[in-house]
Amino acid sequence: MDANIGDPRLAPSVERAFEVNPLPGFWDQVTLRAIVIAAVLGVVFCFVALRIHMTAGLVPALNMPSSVLSFFFLKWTVALLKSCGIDKMSTRQENLFVLTSVSTCINMALCGGFATYVTAMTRPVAESLVDDPNPADIVDEVSTGKYMLFLLLIGLASVLVVLPFKQVCLIEYRLLYPTGTVAAHLLNSFHTPQGAYIAKLQIATLLKTFVGSLSWSVFQWFYTAGAECGFQSFPTFGLFLYKHRFYFDFSATYVGVGMICPHMVNLALLFGAIFSWGFLWPYIESKKGQWYHTDSPTSLTGSNGYKMHKNHVFIGVTMIITDGIFNFLTLFFTAAIDLYHKRQEQDSGMSHYITKHPSLNYDDRKRIELFLTSRIPLSIPVAAYIVLATICSFVIPWIFSHIEFYHVAVLYLVAPIFAFCNAYGVGLTDWSAAPTYGQFTIFVVAAWIAKPSAVVASLVAAGIALSAVHVSSQCMQDFKTGFMTLTSQYVMTTGQIFGVILCSIITPYIFHAFKETVKDEFPIGSKNSEYPCPYAGMYRAIGLIGMGGVKELPDHCFEFCTVAFLITVALDSLRLVSQRKGWTIQQYIPSMTAIAMPFFTGPFFTIGMCVGTLVMFIWNKMDSQSAEVLSSAVAAGLICGEGIFALPTALLSMFNVKPPICMKFLPSGAEVDVVDSFLRTLGTPVNS
Repeated sequence: MDANIGDPRLAPSVERAFEVNPLPGFWDQVTLRAIVIAAVLGVVFCFVALRIHMTAGLVPALNMPSSVLSFFFLKWTVALLKSCGIDKMSTRQENLFVLTSVSTCINMALCGGFATYVTAMTRPVAESLVDDPNPADIVDEVSTGKYMLFLLLIGLASVLVVLPFKQVCLIEYRLLYPTGTVAAHLLNSFHTPQGAYIAKLQIATLLKTFVGSLSWSVFQWFYTAGAECGFQSFPTFGLFLYKHRFYFDFSATYVGVGMICPHMVNLALLFGAIFSWGFLWPYIESKKGQWYHTDSPTSLTGSNGYKMHKNHVFIGVTMIITDGIFNFLTLFFTAAIDLYHKRQEQDSGMSHYITKHPSLNYDDRKRIELFLTSRIPLSIPVAAYIVLATICSFVIPWIFSHIEFYHVAVLYLVAPIFAFCNAYGVGLTDWSAAPTYGQFTIFVVAAWIAKPSAVVASLVAAGIALSAVHVSSQCMQDFKTGFMTLTSQYVMTTGQIFGVILCSIITPYIFHAFKETVKDEFPIGSKNSEYPCPYAGMYRAIGLIGMGGVKELPDHCFEFCTVAFLITVALDSLRLVSQRKGWTIQQYIPSMTAIAMPFFTGPFFTIGMCVGTLVMFIWNKMDSQSAEVLSSAVAAGLICGEGIFALPTALLSMFNVKPPICMKFLPSGAEVDVVDSFLRTLGTPVNS
């Protein structure tokens, strides 16, 4: 297959617009100001991403806001330095170094496990699934230094594992990597006059919504002096539905996330919330005394095993794993067939790619030439990966004694295969199957060990696999962006390594700050916590099933899971067939993973996300052009404004500064009379 993109004489050239400026050297791209800006944005976006991940479980793509903010801060720094007599303009390559560092930091933070496998090791999550969990399968605290080392090791291995595949994916197979391509177009446009104007418009909009969101978060804080106080506990649809977690919590974050997420994802989340908490759980609750008894509140197999945080977990696990495996197999066979066809082509050898493809336009020739001349020798990443994998095999068991060195060694032996498969799939579809790899690893390792400590060992293994597969695929997205912006591979790799180091240092402290803000009676990972970490219970549940088998499920749960499995396969099959046939119905088939998410968290966040969908629907009807240009900036401002307030909230909590007011809602009648009587006693003067 020829790589022709059209007649070279007719194709508009991006690189000719930058031809007047020589390519910057390494230290002109990796500048001190870029490192400082990357560090600041890394802290901000790690706060935001972790907060969303620990509350909703779903994290939207943050490439757009990080791209816009990196451009803004670089331009602001340039202007500041110019006022001091230092006139040095920023370049798209320097901008990309910032973006790559921030992106790697965010992805590494999400794979660090604070919302998933790390929280799944703790006692609150363990006790939400079984009575008297085995102490060997509980890890409540890991020293900050050890966890920094753990993140650093798995992060560096994740960056190195993908380096040998750059040329194969980007040049030989010409994979699109949609997110990386969009980021490249964005950066290229920012550094042209017209693109700079649009960027300024987006930045102004982002700053306005950021200030509004932050101000609203500050205002809400004053009314949250106690448990279930404030606007986030506002019974929007009445107290009865509030008890079933149906309410709008006035969170700007969820509205912003809803504006970014596709409409069908938001509606699927709402459907899952209504079905699980509106129909399924009330039905199971009505079977009290028939299917289960009430003497045990937490046992999986005991009398109250149908408690919603049990049965919902396993039905949701079934839906998510089935959906993930179905999509993974689809990607695997699609990639294998595509790979086979490309291998049959005569042009797969790339040593003389440019000369063998005279139809390539100027931009492609320029990019391929730089890519091939500045590539990193294959022996360097291969040798570094082998050394690092060896170190990990001995250091990680020292950090987590539950896992043996040979478990880690086997994981790093198969990691390159899984990383390449996932990176190839991401290049084709922009969809990462990393969570499925992580969940599959939990089950396999737990079944392999099958003794006390197996659950924690399997969760550690999931962290290794999740990081190796997901971070590596996102690094390949960055390399695609670098390829299209003429950025050196050495600069890209440096940015990724810096992002890993930055994440390893700041993320444990960010998590500690979140722990300081939660109430003692509702710790992180518990159902009623401010940070319920919906995936944590699911990850631990998979480990329990892997170690103990189906007998660990509550009565009738297997039947429910079987029905969930069949429905998921049927809907996924219908979607696949409709995509192949081009049927219109494909646009209206919901994601089963999205439907399953409220099973773990409750419906409250789905209301906010659907408000975001409603905002976008009305905005598109009124001014579709404005919505297309500015909607991402508005969403980013809403998300960042509320997300950044987590930092001052944590500081206030650490210094024992509490809000002055508790706004709480009570049903009319006797409860109001009791509260009024109590309040009148507080106002009565005390006689001395």
